[in-house]
Amino acid sequence: MKNPKGNWLGRLWNAGLTPTGLLVRAALIGVFFAACHLAGWREHTTFLSGTAASAGGSVNTSALLGVIYMAGYFGFVLLAPILTLAAGLLFAFERWASKCEPKP
Repeated sequence: MKNPKGNWLGRLWNAGLTPTGLLVRAALIGVFFAACHLAGWREHTTFLSGTAASAGGSVNTSALLGVIYMAGYFGFVLLAPILTLAAGLLFAFERWASKCEPKP
């Protein structure tokens, strides 16, 4: 028998454009960036100047890890605040709309 609530990934995917869904996505971006930062991938962004992060490392590996880190960084700096603000505005609008609807 299938669980009517579904699994956590299914619930997250089906959250849609709700304030909770937007905040969860912003938090996931933050967790991804924190994992990249704690893994020490910041040093791999030196591929931008054409150098490898370490003397024995591959430039291709360094570039890949640098791009992943930069995607996490820009997601955390640009996308997560936008999602957070959108969640706040959506929550406020939904609350305001529920007060303005006529009562039977």
